[in-house]
Amino acid sequence: MPDNLEWLEEWYQRQCDGAWEHDQGIRLESLRQRGWRLTISLEGTSAENAAPNRLNFGTSGEEWIDCSITGQRFEGAGDPRRLEQIIGVFRRWVEAPRETRS
Repeated sequence: MPDNLEWLEEWYQRQCDGAWEHDQGIRLESLRQRGWRLTISLEGTSAENAAPNRLNFGTSGEEWIDCSITGQRFEGAGDPRRLEQIIGVFRRWVEAPRETRS
């Protein structure tokens, strides 16, 4: 089984249709408060019907993660050591059968 980054690379490649990757796609940004933001457009992908979901936790202000699916967009953010975990949350949510997502 591929790790989360390899999985995301494969998922991205499967979604590429000549338009999605240019008009929608995936955006990875660094945050001013030292961390990551991963935004993935779900419109036109195999995950476009993903159930709305939210995960948020933080400890002592330095370790945090905040992920959500709203509408047709995944937004994940977290401290500098959470990128792999953010990708893992996205992976679990889009791979899980809709009725068992949480």
